[in-house]
Amino acid sequence: MERYRLIVAAHEILSDPAKRRAYDKTGAGWNGRPENEPPRHYWTSHGEAKWSGFDTNDSPFRNATWEDWEKWYQRQSGKKQSPVYTSNGGFLTLIISVVFLGAFGQSLRVEDYGSMFRRQVEQVHDDASKYMRQRRVETQDFKNRDARLQSFLRTRDPHGYGVDDPREASYQKLLPEPETCISDVVHQQGQQTSRGTNTYLVGTGASRLLIDTGEGKPVWASALASLLKCERTTITKALVTHWHPDHVGGFEQLLDLCPEAKIYENDPPKGVEPIETSQIFETEGATIKAFYCPGHTSNHMSFILEEEDAMFTGDNVLGHGTAVFEDLATYLQSLKEMKQQFKGRAYPGHGAVIEDGPAKIQEYLEHRQEREQQVLDLLKTAGDEGMTPMEIVKVIYKDYPQNLWEPACNGVLQILRKLELEGRVCKAGEGRWRMKD
Repeated sequence: MERYRLIVAAHEILSDPAKRRAYDKTGAGWNGRPENEPPRHYWTSHGEAKWSGFDTNDSPFRNATWEDWEKWYQRQSGKKQSPVYTSNGGFLTLIISVVFLGAFGQSLRVEDYGSMFRRQVEQVHDDASKYMRQRRVETQDFKNRDARLQSFLRTRDPHGYGVDDPREASYQKLLPEPETCISDVVHQQGQQTSRGTNTYLVGTGASRLLIDTGEGKPVWASALASLLKCERTTITKALVTHWHPDHVGGFEQLLDLCPEAKIYENDPPKGVEPIETSQIFETEGATIKAFYCPGHTSNHMSFILEEEDAMFTGDNVLGHGTAVFEDLATYLQSLKEMKQQFKGRAYPGHGAVIEDGPAKIQEYLEHRQEREQQVLDLLKTAGDEGMTPMEIVKVIYKDYPQNLWEPACNGVLQILRKLELEGRVCKAGEGRWRMKD
């Protein structure tokens, strides 16, 4: 019934134009409102009619039609609002302009990136060309690759019998140009010398320490003289890691440059001062502690730079490849002790500075353990007949150049002697070895 009553009331209002106008204006005729209720107005003190609120007769929210909304929005300006249209041509022009602007911006970016890449490629080509010219000059006296490899082995350690991994970048390039380095207690700096041994100038004052003296080549002495002049300093003490000629060859040249310098070495020759383990050497900006670590040689010393918690490792730990040794068991024990002495950099006798010295020493220990296990595995399969060191080398180092087998054979022999001392292997005749029963 209620629904029917609403339909009848709506029909009555909408069918009569006068009632419909009254309803549209004031809501008259609905919900009991009088059909001709006079409008209510609220006046301001200035006498101007204003909209009185959401629940008043003049509110556009009360039974408003679209025409009412238009009138209400235009009540102040008095102007009729109308939508703004643009032509299809204008819109298309706008789109094309935006596309062209975007394409132009992208072309500028592509050109900039292209120029940058071209400059990088040109720089790489220039660097490669300079390097290749330098290498050709350095190797012009070598007739073939074997000659270059032999030169590499002689330069690295004329008294050693180790072998580098031929897959390493440093091996492929032969030896990189070493550096005459200044410790970080001054600032990191390199002076190019001839290919060979690293030497280190340590300290910050007018008198400093030198670690190793190089091979005695004139180019090294010239570089050292220039460095001392640039730093306005002299050398009062030179500390030698071991007796090999590529580390003691510059004695005379050093004394020519710095006549007052004293040279220190463990188990020294005549005219050289001795070094004892834990001996302290001090200079402005640096404190050096000596540490005895035989293996590479019987008199090998390393030196701890206390300000950096770093170590000058000599030839026990290198910046490339693996080191050689006179006695494997002694060498491994020295590596373990060296690892406990410092936590920072390792400054090697050959190759680049090692940022994490203890980690590199751990690599050396693991490498030696791996080689030892390879030898044991081969002897287990050889039976009572056993194998010679060269037969072992031909298996373990089969991927290496044959001219490296002879020096590698000495390393395998050192492993066999260590295992013999441990009671794990024994000799099986002239030059042959087998597992011990």
